[in-house]
This record gives sequence, C-alpha cells and structure tokens, in this order.
Amino acid sequence: MSISELSLVFLIAFSGLAFFDGFVLHLWKYKLYYYDDTFYEHKLHTVRAVLFPIVLIGLFLFEIKGWLYVLVLTITVIDLIVQVFDMWEEKRARNRFGGLSSIEYILHVTLTSLHTSMLILYLIAKPSGSFTYNGLEIILAKNFQYLVVINLLPGAILVALLHLVLCHSYFRRGMTLSRK
Repeated sequence: MSISELSLVFLIAFSGLAFFDGFVLHLWKYKLYYYDDTFYEHKLHTVRAVLFPIVLIGLFLFEIKGWLYVLVLTITVIDLIVQVFDMWEEKRARNRFGGLSSIEYILHVTLTSLHTSMLILYLIAKPSGSFTYNGLEIILAKNFQYLVVINLLPGAILVALLHLVLCHSYFRRGMTLSRK
C-alpha cells in the first residue's frame, strides 16, 4: 500500500467517525445548534463542515500544483485553526451536559489523530514542486482516490448544508439555558 493510499484509508476512517460525532452526537443527541451556551461551538462546527468539502476536493479529488495548491493548503490550515478554537470552546459549551463523556473524549482524540495522520501522509506523498506560487496544474485524481472522494463528497456537502440551515434562528426558537 502506498503512502497516498494509506492517507485515503485515514480519510475514510476519519469521515465515518466524524459523521457519527457530528451528526449523531452534536446535532441529534446534544442539539448544539439549539442552546445559547452551545451555539458558538455549533458555529465552529459549521465553519469546519463548510471547509471540509473544499479540502476534500482540493487535496484529494484533483492533483493540484501551483498557486491553487497553496490556496487549498491555506484553507486546510484555517480548518486546523478553527479546530483548535473548537477544542478550546468544548469545555465551556458542554457544561450543561456535565462535560464531554468518556466516549466523546476518546472519539475526539481518535478523530484528531486520524485527521492529522491523513494530512501528514498526504503531504509526504505529494510530489515535490507542487508548492509554488507560479503556474497552475489541475489533474483529476485516478482510480481509488477518485472513487473514495466522489463517494464522500455528497455526504460532506449535505452535512455542511445541514449545519448552515441549523444556524438559522428558526431552529433556536424557545431556546433556554437549561436542558430540555
């Protein structure tokens, strides 16, 4: 198995667990979009959900070189920065639920490890000369990489749209500071 294929394996594992964490725990069980004290965390998750399809396309669907690759890497770094803000916010935001459960701590550590491993392996596998401000080269990914991304992308876009929709005040009507 090549380094780039291993990166894809980490991407698949990350995506599956992130869907469970984001959809099942954050949106369905805890309804982070609903409460005043958890809404900021939901907004941070929304930013990351919107950035994920961009990163997925820019890093994995196409082989990009040049200034566009630099732009995609910049967006990836922004995602990592938002992730740090999210981790910082979780303690305060989850007070109403008694903090993070042990399973969610384990899940978040696993997700961070998978995400970091995926990115590091991707960068190691990237051919030299990709990072340049001059020129531009875009080639559609081949075989397994294309198959993985084209299957993950619709779900990633739907999750991003769902996060955006749930930011609307309609879904926060009747909000209280106590758990319902």
